[in-house]
Amino acid sequence: MGKFSAVLFDLDNTLLNFWEFKQEAGKAAAKAMAECGLPDKEENIYKRIFEVYDEYGVEYQKTFYRVVHSYGLETGQSERIQQAAIVAYLREKFRVLRPYPRVKEILRKIKKVAKIGIVTDAPRNKAWMRLVLSGLDSEFETVVTVDDTKVQKPHRAPFESALRRLRVDAKDVLFVGDNNDRDMVGAKNLGMKVCLAKYGEQLPRTRHVELDYEISDFGELLKIIEE
Repeated sequence: MGKFSAVLFDLDNTLLNFWEFKQEAGKAAAKAMAECGLPDKEENIYKRIFEVYDEYGVEYQKTFYRVVHSYGLETGQSERIQQAAIVAYLREKFRVLRPYPRVKEILRKIKKVAKIGIVTDAPRNKAWMRLVLSGLDSEFETVVTVDDTKVQKPHRAPFESALRRLRVDAKDVLFVGDNNDRDMVGAKNLGMKVCLAKYGEQLPRTRHVELDYEISDFGELLKIIEE
């Protein structure tokens, strides 16, 4: 066994280029809405999409409904525009969403010396769709989603669920994630070692935590595991 008995990962912006996919899919949806007759400019529609995300969260399932229906159009026209946005969004999602470089290769090397799992705030269906799309769905021994514990990181429950499933002690686990306030704080509070994936970091750090490691590229993780 190596220096860690298990390595746990966040999913979005840690293993997958989630934010890039959200931006590109949002642009595709905004373009489709404008082309179908939504009376506004693409850039304004795109801005409105992300305003809904800011208000309801990026996993919100009625984003395009809220955008389109705010324009007060006839029901049939609204439905056509909304469905066009959904189709455009999904097409772009399937095209863009992918793991960061070398993720699968490095995960398989880590699996030779440690158990690996995921702790994500994504809903179960969304997490597994992304894993299947990215070809990572068979790589992990456990995947803990927000549907499993009903609470989000940094709450203890998601981390504790992963530890129980893998039958490991927190002190022997490394957690890798992009969000300081959720991933790093939550894992560190349980006694895990933590590694911040700076390449995926999108939100400002508002809570102090003593980081054990920082990586600017997923490939750097292998050095930490092997050293």
